[in-house]
Amino acid sequence: MLDGKQFYFAGTNAFYLGSTDVTSDDQVRTFFQVQSANGVRVVRFWGFVNGYGGGSVTSTPHPIQSSVGHYNEAGFKRIDLILSEAAKQDIKVIVTLANFEPQFGGIQWYVDQILGTGQDRELFYTNSQAMQYYRHYVSTLVYRTNTYTGTQYKYDATILSWELLNEPHTTDNYEKNRGLQPGKIVRDWLDEMSTWLKGIDSNHLISSGEEGYRADGDTSGNYANWINGGYKGVDFVGDINLPHIDFATVHVYPDNWGIPASEFEWVRSNVIADRASIAHAAGKPIIMEESGMKTGYVGSRSSFLGDMYQWANENNYAGTLVWQVYAWDYNDGQYDFNYQMDGAQAMWNQYGYMNSKS
Repeated sequence: MLDGKQFYFAGTNAFYLGSTDVTSDDQVRTFFQVQSANGVRVVRFWGFVNGYGGGSVTSTPHPIQSSVGHYNEAGFKRIDLILSEAAKQDIKVIVTLANFEPQFGGIQWYVDQILGTGQDRELFYTNSQAMQYYRHYVSTLVYRTNTYTGTQYKYDATILSWELLNEPHTTDNYEKNRGLQPGKIVRDWLDEMSTWLKGIDSNHLISSGEEGYRADGDTSGNYANWINGGYKGVDFVGDINLPHIDFATVHVYPDNWGIPASEFEWVRSNVIADRASIAHAAGKPIIMEESGMKTGYVGSRSSFLGDMYQWANENNYAGTLVWQVYAWDYNDGQYDFNYQMDGAQAMWNQYGYMNSKS
């Protein structure tokens, strides 16, 4: 539900929009114009750039947060621009607030800043200083007034959801190896942060950004043990039943999960349908927040995405977001593509289907 009405959507991820080192202001404007013309209703981007990157991750010499608690106004103005341009095109955005992975400065960056290098990144979930600096960054966004529109983010209807973290989980078997309950570290953090955030901003939805891993699922079969058995330190059932997590998310990548192309339909019942059933039982919507395939995984990206979206639609997913379709000529040879490539037809079909439901 959005503004009292059923809201269904399809769109794309565009994690890179928030970095002034990766895209120009004109590219941001072009992005929203092109995506709107193609039928996009929602875009998900990363609303953070922490530290300077380099090495194995994208170099970001002009970050939003140069060190914990130290911000660059030019970086915030980029987020202002994203919200302003999205609003002009009647596109909603999901704003992701931090990252488990190192790209754009993940949770390990927070831990390194506070405790020095060599410490477990899972301390981000429990260390009081890490939580304090995370809250400070998030509250700075919530209370910020957009320099283009004059609207405080807290009241900006362009924001569909604040997303607490991209893919919250732990290092494999982190809790099991310590005799701890799988999923509890992440769930406790999600509970605390969602409760706090809803307390300062009750106008927006809150999502976890998780991939859909379970701690209590069926572990029989070739792929189920690590996806369903607490291996990743995430409890999908417990998380979606938290009172301030407003909708469920799944990120579905059969190729990255090691599932052969000939068997990728395994995710239809074991992930897509199963997670929808859990979310709906909790009275919450669910979205396929990320999905895609590396070029060459199956013969056609459009065929693959068509299947994934069919399975999402038959389980009443409220939204689907691809990883990721560009608004200009770009192809990384892996997951990214554009509207002149294989995959575009599946996107247009899904945009039309979802838009017709709202």
